[in-house]
Amino acid sequence: MFELVLPAFNGLVTGIIAIFFGIIVFAFPKILNYIIGILMVIAGVGWIISGSLLPGIVSILFGIVIFIFPAILNYLVGAYMILIGIWFIASGTLFFGIVALAFGLIVLLAPAILNYLFAIFLIVTGIFALANYYGWF
Repeated sequence: MFELVLPAFNGLVTGIIAIFFGIIVFAFPKILNYIIGILMVIAGVGWIISGSLLPGIVSILFGIVIFIFPAILNYLVGAYMILIGIWFIASGTLFFGIVALAFGLIVLLAPAILNYLFAIFLIVTGIFALANYYGWF
């Protein structure tokens, strides 16, 4: 028997919230980059307050760079995926390496697609959470 368990996304409220934020990211795709920039600045301030000066300053600087150039985050993810793909291929995992390379190239060629894919992920996860809540599976 098939059983889908999503421990992080179960329940009515969680499903509605995931779908809501997925729709928001779909409507305003760059908002995701700005949210990540805000979180990096907040984390940097927290690190500085807790006594970790260097990670705090680096986090704040990265957050500011993301505010100024929001698409840079998508390019970094694309480059990371390409490097992971090369590493997978070099380690003998050809299938996952090719998939990672392909996704990395797609993200580098069309960086906004990453935000839309994340929005789709949120919406699908929200639908699964609602379906699980209502006992559809």
